[in-house]
Amino acid sequence: MVVALTAVGILIWVGRGNATELGKVHLRFDASWLVLALPLYATSSLFLALGWRQELAAFGHRLPVLVAIRLWCRAQLARYIPTGLAAFASREVLARDVGVPSMLGAASLVVELVTVIGWGCLAAAIGLPSSLLSSGLRIALGAGSVAGLVALPIVYPRVAAVGRRIPALATLASTPGRRGALYGSLALYGVSIAVKSACFVAFGAALLSIRGGDTWLLAGAVQAAAVIGIIGVTPAGIGVREGAIIGLLSHRFGTTDAAAIAVAWRAWEFAFELAWLGFGTVVRARSPKPAPAPR
Repeated sequence: MVVALTAVGILIWVGRGNATELGKVHLRFDASWLVLALPLYATSSLFLALGWRQELAAFGHRLPVLVAIRLWCRAQLARYIPTGLAAFASREVLARDVGVPSMLGAASLVVELVTVIGWGCLAAAIGLPSSLLSSGLRIALGAGSVAGLVALPIVYPRVAAVGRRIPALATLASTPGRRGALYGSLALYGVSIAVKSACFVAFGAALLSIRGGDTWLLAGAVQAAAVIGIIGVTPAGIGVREGAIIGLLSHRFGTTDAAAIAVAWRAWEFAFELAWLGFGTVVRARSPKPAPAPR
């Protein structure tokens, strides 16, 4: 919470220090589109949490829905702590506290990240125009994403075995998962990516003057930026995602407006993630107790 609030404070400080540049921004405000974006973002987050729950179920550990959502919400903000290791530790500790075996919580985050990257690459291949990503690269990226997503529930133990010295990967390599349930989790993650893309389109329509053809550009840009941010080294992709959004949208909306929408989107996500942390802290769901060790 302290890290997240500090980041919010830095955003406000930077904004105040560059207030003179705001005159160059040509954003407008349409509350109706923003009202539509609210439930879309909430739904996309819900499906991420349900995808994680389904993934754990595939590995033999089913959590009650409210417990899984609560733990996922509490773990999200750990992404903002530098190095990204805190995100794995947070997911591991919180999951272990409700009876998930040691290291499986961290291992599940590995699968989640790979899945989200696969869906994000597919969305980018579909949405980005050929002026930003050549047709050949779009086809290759889209086909590779589909192939990777289809193969993931089958090949993950062999791929994880390559990094067996890392505890989370060693757990993945030795933990069999039900393929049908894993494909179910892939589908839930895919719904989340699709809904979040639609949310960014509505968010863009609330602040920018967009045309019908901009829908695919906005959807592809936000997912491409998300993938680049995951691969980047900054906590939660701060700065990297914003730079990617600016680069992908500036040719259409101008650099200043693209930068404004990128920063506004980050602030939007901050607000939701702080709300998720509050939800996960306040709501007390009945958690399953770990089984007692045999004597």
